[in-house]
Amino acid sequence: MAAKEINPILIPYDFTSVSDIALDHAAHFAQLFEQPVTILNIVDESTKKFLGQNNKEEQLLNIDLENICKKTENKFHVKVNYLIRKGNILSIHDIAKDMNISFMFIGIDQLHTLASKVLQMISNFLAPIYVVQGNIEWKDIETIVFPVDGTEDTLQKIFYTINIAKHTNATVRLFSINLTAKERQYVQSVRVEKIEKLLLENKIPFITDYATCIEKEFPNELIEYAKANNANLLILMKTPRLFFTDMFINPIDKKVLLNSKNIPSLYITSGYIERNQV
Repeated sequence: MAAKEINPILIPYDFTSVSDIALDHAAHFAQLFEQPVTILNIVDESTKKFLGQNNKEEQLLNIDLENICKKTENKFHVKVNYLIRKGNILSIHDIAKDMNISFMFIGIDQLHTLASKVLQMISNFLAPIYVVQGNIEWKDIETIVFPVDGTEDTLQKIFYTINIAKHTNATVRLFSINLTAKERQYVQSVRVEKIEKLLLENKIPFITDYATCIEKEFPNELIEYAKANNANLLILMKTPRLFFTDMFINPIDKKVLLNSKNIPSLYITSGYIERNQV
């Protein structure tokens, strides 16, 4: 019987402090899921800046990345390798697709929130993306906040939520949008019940709460709710876009993904679960 393929975790790495933080999060995650990590260096402006500041030749990247792999392996006892590719940040999409990755981890800072290519890459990426901001150190995942918005797509987040909760013994906090129309709220209640049933079947502890603000204030209330309940991870679903699909991330998604509380987020593409399993 053929061994099951283990899909790697990908971490784009450009020698910045935020990519060091993202690598640390990725390595912790790899420990939980017993997955290998691939460090990807794209020789772009960030890498060239690193080389210039350290008076290094491009050929020495291999030595630096080998050392980073060894250091990470020794610390976390996970398999780590690296790739060096020419291109830019948008090249990561095709590289990840060829590798059939399970997750991508990316570190962002305030400058990146304004960098259109970063947001464009995130918005068009297929595999789930774990986003960590700034210098937020890894914390054990004890509380996962699962926003239940008013779309049917939100149900697709449940597979990843259950899988992560099983590996971390986390409690899931369902936070449902409050819809004013009675018909829509009834449908929403049924949607929440479906999610609760799946959590019960998988013996995942959970708590269900409903937003109190009007619908358009849901992202703000969600962020405050996550902070108040010491959330370690937000599970998000990309908001479907019917037009201009090559444009940047949806403003609502961006607000939660780049939340002011600096809570890491797992950002999932609608339909991707049907093609890949963790």
